[in-house]
Amino acid sequence: MSGINYISVTGAVENKARESDLKNNDIKYITLPFYKNGKPLSAGKKWGITLLAANSMRFRWNEVNPVRDNLFTQILTDIKSGVCTGSCSSSKGECDCKYSFVPLELIHSKKVYTLKSKNDTLNLQGDGMITDCKTLIPVVTVSDCVPIFLYDCQKEVFGVVHSGWKGTGIIGEAIKKAVDEFGSRMQDICIAIGPHICEKCYCVDEERHNYFEENFGPCTAKINGEKILKTSDGKLLNYSLSLTKANIEVIKSLNIPEDNIVAALDCTSCSVFPDGSSVFGSYRRQAAFLPPEVDADTRSRSMCVQAAFVV
Repeated sequence: MSGINYISVTGAVENKARESDLKNNDIKYITLPFYKNGKPLSAGKKWGITLLAANSMRFRWNEVNPVRDNLFTQILTDIKSGVCTGSCSSSKGECDCKYSFVPLELIHSKKVYTLKSKNDTLNLQGDGMITDCKTLIPVVTVSDCVPIFLYDCQKEVFGVVHSGWKGTGIIGEAIKKAVDEFGSRMQDICIAIGPHICEKCYCVDEERHNYFEENFGPCTAKINGEKILKTSDGKLLNYSLSLTKANIEVIKSLNIPEDNIVAALDCTSCSVFPDGSSVFGSYRRQAAFLPPEVDADTRSRSMCVQAAFVV
């Protein structure tokens, strides 16, 4: 029976650690396959995400992040030592592909850019990128928000979006661009929903509950009893919100086959390794508890954000 594919990124990291004779916390990033017709694709693009062990992948155009730069250099080295995508011009059997990460400063929007070169997003803000240039690596940063990855295995179109609650629906914009600008067919588009805050950890008030139910179908649940939280201004956070369900509704509404969708079961806030150490960085776990007088920039720097990319 066909249906959405669910995986554990945490489990994949543990498997990689065992195979490499490493500790879980030695692994800084992982790449995973897209799914088509219910099966993982063995060739073509993969989606990837960094882990807490990599430290913060924070990105601003006016800032320098050497930790991020060094990790991306390592990823590029890993790619070069792997299998060529077939996009290089070498006839000597040695890959000369010039891969480039393409960053974007996020603003919690539904803005998606089409990439033709590595400089197409320079000094721009938005929340998604899509391209058919095989050597470009579009990358966004995420914490508790949802990284969503797209790959058309026939047209070789791929991209990634940052889907915050305000930007829920941005994956629909990326899918439409794939169809309108690259000629993609819905049956060839594969979607991966990466780790993000789970419904048990994401509590919202009635206003946000109403917004999501009206726009994205049944994706919230009422919370009762002592588990109800309050905001600093007294609002009751008496609903849990599943961003997975909300985004799946968007994807399915555009007729993407369910068995072309893979969704991570992991939560950036509560997923842990067997030793109790956290797998991902999380705003809720690392910064939400800070007092109201803490400014937004300090609050942002208190959390470890992940880099999400397609390679």
